[in-house]
Amino acid sequence: MKNKFYISLLFLIFFSSCSTETPEIATQNIKIPVSIAKNFTMTYTDSTLVKSFVSGETHYDYTNDKLNFSEFFDNVELIMYDEKKTSIISSDYAIVYNSFKFMKFKGNVKITTTEGELLTTEQLYYDTENEWLFTEDNFEYTDKTNKIIANRLDSNRDFTDLITGNLTGSINIIEQ
Repeated sequence: MKNKFYISLLFLIFFSSCSTETPEIATQNIKIPVSIAKNFTMTYTDSTLVKSFVSGETHYDYTNDKLNFSEFFDNVELIMYDEKKTSIISSDYAIVYNSFKFMKFKGNVKITTTEGELLTTEQLYYDTENEWLFTEDNFEYTDKTNKIIANRLDSNRDFTDLITGNLTGSINIIEQ
């Protein structure tokens, strides 16, 4: 009887010390790039025509991730060619979401064109498929006759269809 008592007590202690809560397992979503490039230049072509160059100091390729993206750091420069003009977008950082054909530039963003246009802002989004630029940040745009300072930009890449938020600066309007 004494043995049954000790066995019962041991059994009770053993099962009362167990927790019924499920343990939390710390999971980390660590992204590991497919490749890392230093001091790189990439060329994008379409039907044997050079469409653009991307260069910078560091490139992380995450095409193995669900989002299929690439990050660019330090002195990022995107040069885009077409029949009309060449545009250069430079920034401190850029990310391209390949599946969505979408880019984000951040930090000292500047666009210059062969037609003398200049746009500066701190953050800019670029829809590469529709060649559309937009930002909700303050920006400054100048060309040969205009100086636009505003807090929102929605424009095609050629700046011929430009919509802004609260506007300051000067715009020359030609009536036709």
